[in-house]
Amino acid sequence: MKIQFKITNMSCGACARVNEKFLVKARGVLSAKVDYKSGLAAVEFDEKTISQKQIKEIITKNGYGVI
Repeated sequence: MKIQFKITNMSCGACARVNEKFLVKARGVLSAKVDYKSGLAAVEFDEKTISQKQIKEIITKNGYGVI
């Protein structure tokens, strides 16, 4: 399954890379791409292993917001 959502509170390109890093490390996430300029995250994941809610929690635990 693929989802796209907006990440808030990113202040630089490094923020996007940090979010990508934590997302791809999560069990069940197949790929993640975060674009700093647009604030959009595109995540492909196995919905049998990880939920959309858990994916968004990864971002919020790192201090960023999710819309």
